[in-house]
Amino acid sequence: MKKLFFFSVLMVSLVASAMAQDYTKQEVRDAKRTARQQAMIQQLTTALKTHDFTFSASQTTPEFMGPQQALNQWNNYVSVYPGYLEVNLPYASVAQDVTMIPARIAINTSQFTFWEDMNNGSQWTLVFQTEWSGVKYVFHLNYNIDNGFATLTLVPNMGNTVVYTGTIQAN
Repeated sequence: MKKLFFFSVLMVSLVASAMAQDYTKQEVRDAKRTARQQAMIQQLTTALKTHDFTFSASQTTPEFMGPQQALNQWNNYVSVYPGYLEVNLPYASVAQDVTMIPARIAINTSQFTFWEDMNNGSQWTLVFQTEWSGVKYVFHLNYNIDNGFATLTLVPNMGNTVVYTGTIQAN
């Protein structure tokens, strides 16, 4: 009987210490996760402030052309570096209600300007423009740091407005 009582007390103490260790491990994991999230937010905030980031498009919604379309290629992006802009995005134009063959906008230039950088807490808006092959392109980039969603609206002075959704990463 003494052995059974001793064994019961031993089991209760082992379970209690195991639960305490799991609780400590959970707190440690939560603290590490929070630290990683804060470091990532700081890195992205710095990248947006210094104009040193890449927007990777995963979906597009062409104006007047229906629902969102998934982009399955890795090479749909806008990379902004200090003093340099690289754009590689799909673009389909519409002429007289007929969809033309999808084309790509491929721009590599150091001639671009930023109009606005707005930071409203976790919401960022960057507006920049360039001219390439006689067409002015205005890019409106909206980014939510809290959920990681990014929307890029491409507004050319000749052609259709296209909205891309995707993610942002620091260069």
